[in-house]
Amino acid sequence: MANKMEDRLWAYLNMFRGIMKPAQMLEGTLLITEVKAANPDKDLDRDSAYEAMLVLADKLQVRNPFADPDAFFQAYQQIDGEPDWEDMMYRYLGMEGFYMILTPTVLMKEMASRIGDNSKKVMIAEGEKFVPNLKATVDEHPNCTFTVTTQSPLYETVFRRIFSGYDNVTVANSSIYQYGFLDEQFDLILSVPNFAGRALAEDDTNFICRDTEMVALENLLLHLSSSGELVIVMPGKITFASGRVNDLREFIMQMYKLEEISELPEGIFQNTGIKTYLLVVGAGRTEDVVIRKYSAVGRKTKRGPVKEMEISADSFAMLEEFEEIGDWNIDKLLTQQDEEFMKYQASDMRKTLLGDVAEIFRGKAVSKKQETGSIGVVNISNIGQYELDYETLDKLDEEDRKVANYILKEGDVLLPARGTAIRTAVFHEQLYPCIASANVIVIRPNPKMLDSTYLKIFIDSPIGNSMISSLQQGMTVMNISYKDLKMLEIPFPVLEEQQRISKQYTDSYKEYIDSVSAAEKRWRETLSKLQTF
Repeated sequence: MANKMEDRLWAYLNMFRGIMKPAQMLEGTLLITEVKAANPDKDLDRDSAYEAMLVLADKLQVRNPFADPDAFFQAYQQIDGEPDWEDMMYRYLGMEGFYMILTPTVLMKEMASRIGDNSKKVMIAEGEKFVPNLKATVDEHPNCTFTVTTQSPLYETVFRRIFSGYDNVTVANSSIYQYGFLDEQFDLILSVPNFAGRALAEDDTNFICRDTEMVALENLLLHLSSSGELVIVMPGKITFASGRVNDLREFIMQMYKLEEISELPEGIFQNTGIKTYLLVVGAGRTEDVVIRKYSAVGRKTKRGPVKEMEISADSFAMLEEFEEIGDWNIDKLLTQQDEEFMKYQASDMRKTLLGDVAEIFRGKAVSKKQETGSIGVVNISNIGQYELDYETLDKLDEEDRKVANYILKEGDVLLPARGTAIRTAVFHEQLYPCIASANVIVIRPNPKMLDSTYLKIFIDSPIGNSMISSLQQGMTVMNISYKDLKMLEIPFPVLEEQQRISKQYTDSYKEYIDSVSAAEKRWRETLSKLQTF
């Protein structure tokens, strides 16, 4: 049966080739199928069929995909039977460039796994985002009743075709971004709302936050039954943003039960690096919250599709812990719970806040660069794993007074303010003045209290990396606030002990570099001898 449907789909695609664009084939097939269904006993002529199609196209709010009545009637006479509508919709969304909103199969399975014995009434919001796994999900749960929503009259008609003969499926044309979009409550709601869509008008006071994804979150919660759950994918800002987003977080914690926050693998939505979270919110009051991190399994490239994922961190946090950190940053919670971190915190080692022993500031925004400039500019790309690459510094020609406060000094520790890699380098003065760009954070230790190399050793350590990660905020690109760095608690032995550790590090690094250099020299000499013919 599946092969027959697949053959029929390709027959349609081949038939329409040259008549319309591939991205119009869903509309074309549906329009013809609907006209035939509305006139089963009539042998319509070209003009009558074409006129019926135009009326239907207007009703479905789609543009007429056929070039002229002859092109339409040619296809109308050839079409026989129906394709796999869900597969055709999936291909249509891909060709239209909507693949970024499609829920990957691995994520759909994770969301659908929440359908349990108590999930008698299930809503799948904006069902087009869940193809090509929508019908399979419904088929796997015959004892549930499903409501599939969509804002599109076109998709609504396709869904009615997909679920023709299903007594347990209702298709609703409604918007989850509008208050009172349905007069029902559900035991389970699955949703991947629009991210960064057009915000509601300023005078719309029905919702706490006007961003589309935040509106959907708040709105869908209103449609939960007394024991219902909302399983929803949200962008990273739900965990850290201030203002109205923070108000929404507090509202949820007070009025509902935040059951789970799970960080999804980066780029789980194809060709995007947006950071996303899976939230599970239920009726009741928050007591403890499952916190998880998922990682991609077997992905060949960083931007490749996520076909499988596994739990890389799994814990839970109490309501009091969320109240203490002030947001939903699970990195902070997981870091605090990390065994090494707990051991570090419990140790009697002397500690201090970084802001008490160092000046911390961001580099200067640089818009113009010159090859012959007299000032070196350190960018993120210049910060290596162990040291700075001075040879590739950009150059800037600027008045001294405009850069005076940004001139780097011997021993400054430089850290990227953006990106995912945490690495540091200690600056050494050059024959020309240098500044850091705005994408770099400058940590200037008090030389009488804190050794620069010692600080680098700590930040580069697993514990230091974890603590820095817990400060990162952002969605597509992670950011570190230099103000938050002031509150970083670092180990603080006496200066002499710091210098002893730094000397051992420096001596060992020099020995490592010399060994590598000598090995490379021997290898080149050996190759030179062997390759002489």
